[in-house]
Amino acid sequence: MKFLVTRPSPGGEATAARLRHAGHDVVLTPLLAIEAVPWTPPDGPHDAVMLTSAAAARLSGADAKLQGLPCFTVGSATAAAAQASGWHDVRTAEGDVQALVDQLAATGMGQVLHLAGEDRTPVTLPPGLHVTTAIVYRAVLQPLPAVPAVDWVLLYSSRTAGHFGAECDRIGKARDGLSIAAISPEVLTAAGPGWRIAVAAAAPNEEALLAATGVSCQ
Repeated sequence: MKFLVTRPSPGGEATAARLRHAGHDVVLTPLLAIEAVPWTPPDGPHDAVMLTSAAAARLSGADAKLQGLPCFTVGSATAAAAQASGWHDVRTAEGDVQALVDQLAATGMGQVLHLAGEDRTPVTLPPGLHVTTAIVYRAVLQPLPAVPAVDWVLLYSSRTAGHFGAECDRIGKARDGLSIAAISPEVLTAAGPGWRIAVAAAAPNEEALLAATGVSCQ
């Protein structure tokens, strides 16, 4: 099969490598460019750090004091990035951001520092949980120069899914000639209607995303 991978660096390169290793063709067209943002850690104390993206783990430049706190993440990719960046006590919620804040509350965390990007998923905080957000990176949308002939387009966020649809309309690429696979139902909804095939992963991870296209890279 041939895939269009819209994931930003460095994740996009990792996805392309695993697909090529499995014998597939890949066109890598990142729809976001990730940039670090200068920030100052807010006053604590904090009971834990919350990470909802691998980019936040890589780009935060968090010091040893913050890395000594329990680190709660969404998904295995963010957990791996947190460990690689220096956190040792990493706890993962397999689900969405709401599942993560619910887990934080259930484990008794009261004051949590969220290292985040400028664009965030709204959640409902459980009673007793207070989250302070520090913006450590921004993601800048990139133009879509063209859409090559591919079997599947892989979409990783609601923002890029909506942008991909708008860019297809802008350059005159018919939606009904494209098959898209989204990493969650929310991302699929953001892509809008009109695609030839539109599927969502059964769980918010890349293994499930690829499985939705009928591919396994295990």
